[in-house]
Amino acid sequence: MGDMVEYTPGSRNDLFFWPIDLLKEGGQRYRPVYPSRDDPGHLRVVHAPNHRAFKGTRFLEAAISELQSEGVPIDLIMVEKVPNDEALAIYRSADIIFDQCMIGFHGYFALEAMALGKPVICYIRNPERYLLSPDECPILSIHKDQLKERLRRFATVDRSELHGIGIRSRAYVEKCFSVDAFANRLEAAYKDLGVIL
Repeated sequence: MGDMVEYTPGSRNDLFFWPIDLLKEGGQRYRPVYPSRDDPGHLRVVHAPNHRAFKGTRFLEAAISELQSEGVPIDLIMVEKVPNDEALAIYRSADIIFDQCMIGFHGYFALEAMALGKPVICYIRNPERYLLSPDECPILSIHKDQLKERLRRFATVDRSELHGIGIRSRAYVEKCFSVDAFANRLEAAYKDLGVIL
């Protein structure tokens, strides 16, 4: 799936085996908490790096440190070595989630964040080739070289846009990554392969 097509020639790129169970715990596990439309406080950026070097964590930390030194109202919350339930609670408090700014494709963390109604920063190297429904995908594809200025805008000028991006993020996960959406793609793949269902 996604960028894996680069090293699996001839493979399908439409299964995306990362279903999100939006009904888990009666729908509470991934209950969306959208960013506020008019919160005057600091922009709360949450990052949960499993591989700091690959995710570009150093670029995020540097950008936010520089912005803070310039008086931009922005905070970075790092989530590492905590249980998943605790991590999800921290994600719910975010205004924006940072996945990565270098690799070129998203992971499961980005999907969980979008299920929670959060805008996600994640550099996508080739959206048309890698993403499901690329025209509808609300991921903020931001490369490390653009990171500081884009964060500045979200912390100041474009803050009100985050609410709508969060709503589109949840809708995208519902359409493309819910259990039902994955089941439909899997059924279509089996039918394409001539498997009788």
